[in-house]
Amino acid sequence: MANIHIIDTLGVFTEPSDNETINWSKVDFTNLETDSRLDPAVAARITKRFTSYLQTVKPLGYDSLSFDDLAHLVSFTWYSPALKRLIDDYVDLYKALFAIARDHDMKVFVNTDYLFYNDDIHAYMKRTHRTNSEFFSEVLQKAFEVFPEIDGVILRIGENDGKDVKSTFLSKLALHTPQKTNALLRKILPLFEQAGKTLIFRTWTVGVYQIGDLIWNQRTFDTVFSTIKSDALIISMKFGDTDFMRHLSLNPLFQTNTHKKIIELQTRREWEGMGTYPSFVGWDYWQYLQELRHNPTIAGIHVWCQTGGWAKSAWTNLTYLENSSFWNELNTYVTITMWRDQCSPETAINLFCRDHQIHDTAKFIELLRLSEIAIKQGLYIRELAEQRHYFRRSRVPTLLWHTWDRILLQPIAIFLIRTFVRHPKQAIAEADAAVDAVQRMRTLAGELQLPASALTSLEFQLASFTLFAQLRCYILGSNDQLPLKELQAHAATYMQHYPQHYTIPTLTPLKSTSRFIHYSKYPLGLLLRNTSIYRKRDRLLLATSPIQRQLVRYYLRTTKSYLNDQSMGIDVLFK
Repeated sequence: MANIHIIDTLGVFTEPSDNETINWSKVDFTNLETDSRLDPAVAARITKRFTSYLQTVKPLGYDSLSFDDLAHLVSFTWYSPALKRLIDDYVDLYKALFAIARDHDMKVFVNTDYLFYNDDIHAYMKRTHRTNSEFFSEVLQKAFEVFPEIDGVILRIGENDGKDVKSTFLSKLALHTPQKTNALLRKILPLFEQAGKTLIFRTWTVGVYQIGDLIWNQRTFDTVFSTIKSDALIISMKFGDTDFMRHLSLNPLFQTNTHKKIIELQTRREWEGMGTYPSFVGWDYWQYLQELRHNPTIAGIHVWCQTGGWAKSAWTNLTYLENSSFWNELNTYVTITMWRDQCSPETAINLFCRDHQIHDTAKFIELLRLSEIAIKQGLYIRELAEQRHYFRRSRVPTLLWHTWDRILLQPIAIFLIRTFVRHPKQAIAEADAAVDAVQRMRTLAGELQLPASALTSLEFQLASFTLFAQLRCYILGSNDQLPLKELQAHAATYMQHYPQHYTIPTLTPLKSTSRFIHYSKYPLGLLLRNTSIYRKRDRLLLATSPIQRQLVRYYLRTTKSYLNDQSMGIDVLFK
């Protein structure tokens, strides 16, 4: 297959929701349904949005689409009558969408987890003694038969549906070891080869089970892929050794073996405001693309312009659709332009300005340079982000005190920040510099006469980053910090004023964390390492279940987090 440029279609399937929090990890299918059927009016709106979306992304250079999800494309005779009717509805919808994609000369790839289940599937597998891989093979064969329009499947094996997901199909992790992952590839790749389809295999894992370090561990990577030889396989990897964050080097696994590879890039930055304010990626992505330029194994890019994360409904913006984000569109445009034309970020920005009637390109580039300062110093704590720490099979995220639309101020987060930030005055000065950068950006945006939504977004960013700077003083124990009551009142006023606010927890005197910090010093050295290489003690901790159980209990006793109820839950990191 020639060089491919994939963009996701999640926004097309997004309908207004009564949910306070939206899960952007995949399509919320239940929100599209009424009385266990796909609502025809919803299907009509999806089709209309899809056509509009293609008319925008195709001219930019995107030639392939990723769709959620395989489970909703395939029906079996042993499904219940109600389930068969529902899947028939989705088959009709996807037939129409895939036909439109073909009319626009766009390739079609379908996302799936390994593996999805429901009561019908569980009963069938128990009755027939089918294994997971046998059932999945049946799904693939059926999908290729019903949908010859499909060019391939994008397979995720390292993360399952979040705890908050309610759906006809729910996924769970079914591959625990590199050896079994290799065996699955050996079983299903012949199906792709025979059908002339492509398997895009994602190495994204969240540290769960022995396969959990696939994203960064050369040994695990080789166990999975070294004995596989197939032209039908493309390996898809995020650019770093953790999630879509800053201060990350290019994943060195891109430089290994001869398999074709895709680099995954995110333009709706789930950890950096989700498009509610500027978070320009051009210079970071240019560096990655330069490092890959002469790599003959690179087969293309996959741009996630909508997918990823959890956030309150007020954060909804659908890239290239109604209520879009100017900043998401900028990132999505610049990313494909740099890849398509092998041009610099500055050249891509110039083209964007031409298309959007922005007449002072130099001033706009200055704004984007300032946005880098704001993100890398005001959102991230740079000193901490530039360090490498590993916990079990995962790299500790470079953004440690933020998650999606919330600020994390649990004792363990404060302890880690205070432990690893050795120059607190500099960290506080950088937060203040980020606020200054946003103030200058706001002035430049007014002079450039950017869209009203862009100007509003900078007002929100200024309020947020001003609060972040004050919270950094609070965390690091600066003499400049506001009195606690005043800081709490400021946070409350901020949350009341901005519907799309970051949620700030109740602040407490930091002396209340001192006992936790005292007793955490030994477990911290036991659990964290500053290299990806496992130590002997790590092997013991990974293999001994009683120790794992104690660590889980210790964590749950000492911290409370909504992450225990969303995503996959913190406890999975101990499996």
